[in-house]
Amino acid sequence: MRSITDSKCLFLFVVIIGMIYNRGLRLHNVMKVYENMSFNDQNCKLKGTFGGAEDMAMGKQSLLFIGASGGLHGCFFNGSSSVENGGVYILDMNQLDPEPTKLEIPNYPYESIHVHGIYVSNQTDRLYLVNHLGPESMIEVIQINYTPIVTLTHLRSVKSTLFPRYGINDVVEGIDENEVYVTRWQAFSMPEQGTANPTGLMEGILGYLTHLNPFLGLKLTLVYRCDLTKDECEPATENLFVGANGMTTSPDRQHYFVADWVEKKIGVFKRLPGGWLDFETWIPLPFGIDNLEYDAVTGEIMVGTIPDFRRVVRNVVDPELYVPGGLSIVYLDQSGEWKHKDVLLHDGSKLSQVSSGHRFGNLAVLGAPHSPGLLICTV
Repeated sequence: MRSITDSKCLFLFVVIIGMIYNRGLRLHNVMKVYENMSFNDQNCKLKGTFGGAEDMAMGKQSLLFIGASGGLHGCFFNGSSSVENGGVYILDMNQLDPEPTKLEIPNYPYESIHVHGIYVSNQTDRLYLVNHLGPESMIEVIQINYTPIVTLTHLRSVKSTLFPRYGINDVVEGIDENEVYVTRWQAFSMPEQGTANPTGLMEGILGYLTHLNPFLGLKLTLVYRCDLTKDECEPATENLFVGANGMTTSPDRQHYFVADWVEKKIGVFKRLPGGWLDFETWIPLPFGIDNLEYDAVTGEIMVGTIPDFRRVVRNVVDPELYVPGGLSIVYLDQSGEWKHKDVLLHDGSKLSQVSSGHRFGNLAVLGAPHSPGLLICTV
């Protein structure tokens, strides 16, 4: 009895109880279902059969570029070699009923391609994409040629020892074509053949930590800046994120927005001379968020939403379980406060677990990291 009431033991007991309560409260908040989940997906068609249309970005001539991985679930759990090749697709949003078309990259230097996040620069006509090749993850820089028809030319690959295998997520162009930013969403490298196939004890341990960290809430990830003239990458932020995910930038390239997917918030950063991203504020949201796309016309940020993390977790062991998702916009109102508005919510029956979305007129397009195809909806 004396040991329990000993001041040191009592202090340790209180600390442990406090930590358990804190993590329990965090888990409750993460798993809380979005209260305003009302589906308006009656006018949606699934187009295409390619897997893992994880991210999309609008280019010139109202052409929506889509990056496909072949299926990120397979890449992360069993390695990129276990899934079909991905690639780059376009949707002509001027058409009444657009169909996705694959674009070839004739001088692409690798046998496989598995696209994660993408960015289209209408300033330099460049397409940037995160590519998971198994042995390593990198950024591809591709020139877009719009006339007489849209063609792509591979310019270079950006590699760094800072990039964990399967651990970088999204990319944007910086102040010009010589600067890019990339988010690191995983604290540790995954095994080349995925987390289900570790090659040693340490890879197995890090694999468990990779899956646990969204719920532990350790802030171990950040944004990198790469100088393409020096062929060097370095941290551009502090370790502020549990999982730095989707990223976008304002047209003047002075503000950058980074999603922390499981924390349900967007970080707003100001670019300083030299390229460091200075943190300004968080935009809290009532749902999980994945990819971001800045609408240069309206000044709004389009957000792929994850309104029910419980079903995301259950889907890992039951792939047949639908995971709802949708498209929302985040904007500054007249009082200077950040607000959000839902554009489309889908129950997941046609496209499970949405990661990205875009709108053009009365059309909304949704993509997903694991499910095949694109969902095109009239809203």
